[in-house]
Amino acid sequence: MSELKAFESALESKLAEQKAEVAAVTEKAAKQFEAKVEQINEEMTKSNKAIVEALEEVKEAKAAFGKLSSKAESKVAVSYNDHINAIKAEIGNVIEKGWNDIKNAAKNGGRGFSADLDMKAVGTMTLGNNLTGSAYVSYVDNPYMRSFVNPHLRSVFNIIPVSTGSVSFPRGNSPVGEGSFGKQTEGNGKPQVDYDVTVVNTALSFIAGYAKVSRQMIDDLPFLQAYLQQSLIEDFQKAEDTYYLNAIAASATAGSSSGANTAEKFIDYYAQLGALGWTPNIALTTHAGWAGLLKTKPSDYSVPGGVVIDAQGNVRIAGVPVIPHSLVTASKIYLMDSSKFAIAQQSGLSVRSTEFDQDDFIKNLITFRCEARCELLQFQPSAAVYGAI
Repeated sequence: MSELKAFESALESKLAEQKAEVAAVTEKAAKQFEAKVEQINEEMTKSNKAIVEALEEVKEAKAAFGKLSSKAESKVAVSYNDHINAIKAEIGNVIEKGWNDIKNAAKNGGRGFSADLDMKAVGTMTLGNNLTGSAYVSYVDNPYMRSFVNPHLRSVFNIIPVSTGSVSFPRGNSPVGEGSFGKQTEGNGKPQVDYDVTVVNTALSFIAGYAKVSRQMIDDLPFLQAYLQQSLIEDFQKAEDTYYLNAIAASATAGSSSGANTAEKFIDYYAQLGALGWTPNIALTTHAGWAGLLKTKPSDYSVPGGVVIDAQGNVRIAGVPVIPHSLVTASKIYLMDSSKFAIAQQSGLSVRSTEFDQDDFIKNLITFRCEARCELLQFQPSAAVYGAI
């Protein structure tokens, strides 16, 4: 039993470094275990107790030996406590596996038994070797989850609230009518004119989309609900921009220019719109078109008159801001008077959620919906020039 005593001494030495209360509890448990083993040996000698019965008692003693009171255990550092428990468990395993050798050694006065503890060597602590589970993770909000189009046409055109899904407005024809003004010849009748008008009827449609998400995802990702709302609104406006830009292009005045570069074409389109009686106040083009304006260099390395470029790359031609827009068709530009266009809206843009769509309640799902019932009103389609750059 000398080797076993050595194990116990090593264990007591380690536990002595801990608080006195923990050391006392452990020492008491060790003595009780030793007494139990001696008692079993005596009972086997006196009553010739079956080996199986004695082995069961050793197992029970091992279990009792491996337990510290919850009060004492809570006072020991987790990593060291695990190490001590591992030592105790290994001693118990040695006794259990070598029971026959221990029994024979007891008959010979404690001689003839030895065992090695299979314990991990002491070394540098690392996450890979010493951590069970996962390391703590820091959470940082990301304010740049996705890109956004700017400007949306909702910030360019006026929005007109209407009460129904059908809108009508009058538009003067072009040419406006027949006849013309002129000088009256004495004694003769005055010139007569008439005017033609068209009532334009526009039906409003819903532009809409929805997303489904589990309640678990909403609960476990605190940023998700706000991100869903931002993304649904952004994608709604991108779809709306595309519809309106296509509608304007289909009805706009076709751009005509003999200019050799982007800046010259722009000036020709400005003159073309002015000849129709309209005054442009905004130009939308691609980012490549905007870059072409900044790089326009005729033979004398100067841009045409009326072109102003500030230090931030903002371009104005004849006072009209040229704004790059990611949804404009490649190699195209819209030069227009924005006051001649508007958005009629019967129901405002909104994001709503419900858990009662289809079987959402049963499946713990939430449906998010984004929509608005709206349409572009082109009071004067010719107030826009759509041309190549």
